Amino acid sequence: MDQPEQVKRRGKAVKPAKGKAAEFKPGGAAGPKVFDPDGIASDLNLWWENGDGTSFILGDGNGTWSRWPEKKVVNLLRSKYVRIKAREGETLGEADQVLMHTMQQRRLDFALAAISGYPSGIHELNGLRVLVRTSPRIVEPKEGTWENIRSLIHSKLDFSWNDDEGHGLDQTPYFHGWMKTALEGLYLGGPGNFRPGQCCIFAGPKDSGKSRIQHQIITGLLGGRSADPGPYLFGRTDFNGEMFSAEHLMMEDPASSTKTADRVYFGEMLKQLVVNDTQRLHEKRETAMTVSPFFRTTISINDDPDKMRVLPLLTPDMKDKVHLFLVSPCPLPFPANTLAERAAFRATIAEELPAYAWFLLNEFVIPEEMRSGRFGVKEWHHPSLALELFDDTPAAELLQIIDAATFNFPDDEKLWDLKSDTSRKGIWEGTALSLERLILDEKCSVNREAKKLCMHNKVDRLLSRLKEDQPERVAQHRTKLARNWMIARPSVG
Repeated sequence: MDQPEQVKRRGKAVKPAKGKAAEFKPGGAAGPKVFDPDGIASDLNLWWENGDGTSFILGDGNGTWSRWPEKKVVNLLRSKYVRIKAREGETLGEADQVLMHTMQQRRLDFALAAISGYPSGIHELNGLRVLVRTSPRIVEPKEGTWENIRSLIHSKLDFSWNDDEGHGLDQTPYFHGWMKTALEGLYLGGPGNFRPGQCCIFAGPKDSGKSRIQHQIITGLLGGRSADPGPYLFGRTDFNGEMFSAEHLMMEDPASSTKTADRVYFGEMLKQLVVNDTQRLHEKRETAMTVSPFFRTTISINDDPDKMRVLPLLTPDMKDKVHLFLVSPCPLPFPANTLAERAAFRATIAEELPAYAWFLLNEFVIPEEMRSGRFGVKEWHHPSLALELFDDTPAAELLQIIDAATFNFPDDEKLWDLKSDTSRKGIWEGTALSLERLILDEKCSVNREAKKLCMHNKVDRLLSRLKEDQPERVAQHRTKLARNWMIARPSVG
């Protein structure tokens, strides 16, 4: 409500002449300016999280955010010459006006420690105003040398020189391609525009340096933050807030179940993490929300067959979502045993990361034959690791049963020697139902094993997977009357 001029300007009463009434003479000071609580709150970068009582949030303008109790905020306002007491005719002092305005107009729905890939600041997510308090530590690419990083990567992933077990294969172009697409997504994409990337699995002997690549190179380039997604991916918890505090989701020798059902569940959860543009963020005691984070997932594991049985089954729908890198057991190119050596190793790698980032973003070109429209680079599966994971699938078990089976019709014969819908030598052709009846028949030498397999799996589905995994052995042949399958005898040698 407008106030009389004498109240605004503060004057004084003039002593009246005899017989006359006293007269008010206004002062010469200018009237007070219109107070702007939003301007004060904006200058201070002051916010309030919904439902947080008398606690406020302040940003320092350099990406750092902190909680302040109301009393300290009031003291801060006083230091900025904001009046605490109300003026004449006002019900609230200027400080209270700032606080009330902040609670009404500068209200946050959530304040989170981090969201993977997001810089610190205020973000609008699905109609919600969310504060992200910390940023990933982005390495600034800078042209230079990265010989130690190059030596580390080649010593672990390049088998082209002298390793028979590695089939003489150089895996480094696929690793560089995966890192390049990750950097492009994190550095150039921005929230809501991140590109998905496959899960990298590094398998090798104990103490072969698998985790060095994870910790020093991948984490170092992807924001300097890592988290273990295992408990969520294995179904041990529904809360996954820890995952969203890091760009690099890293598992080392995951302690998961070897049961087929658990491995299938692990694989399904991992696929969602790899390919989905949006993820469900659910912290304890908080309402779940949907965000679009940046994630890259890696797993390091011993290449012992028993250890690898915790990994997801390498089914056709899983193949393009993982890289399988075999890690060489050869020594690291520089010592890292003592505390001093380990510290020097980390410092050396960190010093060269800007140069490696420059190389990936400005010099390395993914070869045409390696490119993928979805992930940027095609999946890589080292043959020995792919065979190890395939041999552990139900489809592989069916093929093993087929190869081992003999049929007493009337003599012991192999499947491809039996009469079928084809006259081609060395090939059996028929429907999935016909095959199932044959291997379950009492005259089949492995019918007990076949019964266990068929109890939990459909033969038709397993044949479809074998068609993808073993096209030289299993093929489909559609006729006008049925969908037949052709199974060839294994090659010799």
